[in-house]
Formats: sequence, C-alpha cells, structure tokens
Amino acid sequence: MKNEFNPLIVPFVCDWCSLQAADFIGLTRLFFPKKANFIRVTCSGRVNPELITYSFRKGADGVLIMGCRKGDCNYRTGNYQAERVVKAYRYVLSMFGINPDRVRLNLESDTEILQVYEEYRDYVKKLGPIGEEIGKKKEELGYIWEIIDLTLLDEDIKWLVGREWTLVTLENVYGEPYPEEDFQKILERRLEDQFLIAQIAYYTKDKPMTPVELSKVIGKSPREIFSAIVEMKRKAKIELVGWEDRAPKYQATIKAR
Repeated sequence: MKNEFNPLIVPFVCDWCSLQAADFIGLTRLFFPKKANFIRVTCSGRVNPELITYSFRKGADGVLIMGCRKGDCNYRTGNYQAERVVKAYRYVLSMFGINPDRVRLNLESDTEILQVYEEYRDYVKKLGPIGEEIGKKKEELGYIWEIIDLTLLDEDIKWLVGREWTLVTLENVYGEPYPEEDFQKILERRLEDQFLIAQIAYYTKDKPMTPVELSKVIGKSPREIFSAIVEMKRKAKIELVGWEDRAPKYQATIKAR
C-alpha cells in the first residue's frame, strides 16, 4: 500500500492578529494539530522572499502567510507589502511551471487560524509533493530555488516590489498615483527579464558558455540571450572570458545563494 502523503506546511503568523488567535486556542485547550508549528513574525510584511525560499529548501510543500485584515495592520502597510511580495513570488513560481498556490497569503480570516491552516494543508495534499507538477522530485529542485533568489533578490526587483503600494496608492514623483494595472505590467515584464538573467547567471556560474549554448539550455532565442547578457555586462554581472569557434563565451560574476 502506498504511503499517504502528508504535506509539510510552513505557516508564518502575524504577532498582532493570527498569533493571538493561536494563543487563545492554547489557553482554552481546543484541538490543535500536532504538526502545526506556527512561526511568529512581527508582521506579515516581514516575510521576505528569502524566508519563503529557505522554507522550500528545507522541504516545505507549501508556505502559508497569515496577517491582519487590510486596513488593520499595526504598522499600517505591512500586510499590503506582504501581498506584493507573495504576488511576485507566485509569478516566478508560475514561470517554472510550479503551482503558484504553493505560496498563499491569508488576510481575511485572522481569527480562524486553524481553519485556514487545515484548509490549506488539505489543498496542498491534493496537489501532491512540490515538484510533482513539473515531473521532478523535491530533492531535484535546488536549481529552482537558486534561480528564484537571483530573480527576486535583485536590487531593481526589490525596489519595485517595495515601492509598489506607495506608487499606486499615494503618488509618484509627479504627485499622482500610478495606475495599478500599468504598474503590474511593468513589474511582470521586469520579473521576466530578471528571470532570464538569473538563469544565465545560474548556468554560467561554474563554467563559461556561449549565447547559442545558453539558448539551447534555457529555451530562448540567441538574440534574447545576448540582449540579457548586454544588460548583465552593463551591471558588471557577467564577463567575457574567451572565444570558441568565433563565438564569445561568458561567465557570471554574481553567484547564486
């Protein structure tokens, strides 16, 4: 008989709302799942891409972030920031073909912490082990987490994600709010560009490669690869190290974490 799959869920809970609900459950001795180990954070906005990736590196099948309802954040905009981070992370997961619901943010039921946890755990259980959707085992996903780090920890990406709420809600340099739909298109385009740069950095971290070789590995045209390399050279993230049959060979100067 095949062993039943029990997903590993990493739940981050806000200290100001969701965690208080968990404390109440403990005080009243209500049912509490043995495998639910909630991770306390001062605000849902403090859960950055590095923490999410670290959870997946350690074997998580899903990451659940629970914060205050919109408008109730103790730090005013923390939960909005969490929403932006999760949205960007989910978008990058989808570019790999991984179900974006492997990361979920809950800002609606901050007092129903166990119900939210159990519903998400059941949902991930139906999805199966992470990586199954792309035909890979969990231990084969290391390259994905490295590329995600190289994508989302880029300074330009961090600035865009960090400033989105301010720019679309308050005002830009001209004193006007930026249309959220337009901003989202800009962010997605920038994520796609950085995703390609991250892949090039990953595959050339240990050995130099030509644009044609990278094209075959990544699945993009040599022209797209070369355009990304030009951008990387402009930021000193890659260097020309030699030639092979008149084709330039490049190696990344930035390293995956």
